Amino acid sequence: MKRFHTLLLATGLALLTACNGGGTGMTASEYLTENVALWNGTAMTVQQWTIGPRGEQLQKALGEGKGLATFKSGLEGARAETKQHLAMIDQMPPDEDAKDVHQKLRTYVQSADEMFGILLEIAALPEGYDKAQIMPLAGKLQAVGNRIDGEMQALDAAQEAYAKKHGIQLQRQ
Repeated sequence: MKRFHTLLLATGLALLTACNGGGTGMTASEYLTENVALWNGTAMTVQQWTIGPRGEQLQKALGEGKGLATFKSGLEGARAETKQHLAMIDQMPPDEDAKDVHQKLRTYVQSADEMFGILLEIAALPEGYDKAQIMPLAGKLQAVGNRIDGEMQALDAAQEAYAKKHGIQLQRQ
């Protein structure tokens, strides 16, 4: 269902772009709805791999020091999804007063993409890897995770401000 929603969103954005000569042609409410939808889609994917079942499985494999390669395909899919979200963000250039919220969304999704890139590096570690191999990656992952938390808060505040400015009742999933 999520893939269908993403495909539907991509098709809608492509049509809007084609019909409007490169501008979004969206109302403030429509723009914010798309912005929030892309955030929610990315956040759901990130959560699956951090606090969700996939993340728990990955943490278990890390603790055992084996079986990391089994996560490669899923992580590649998650990363492809973040890249698709970035492309969709680029297909909806914002109006002047939406540039801040737009950039904050893009920054957040880029960081999610970076996180999945690091997780893919971790998944490529050999069976029985040693501490010297994992520690640099763990440090990079921690730094990106901390940055994502701050970016989520900044995006949330920007979406709230944009909604308030335009008199939009912000709805989140």
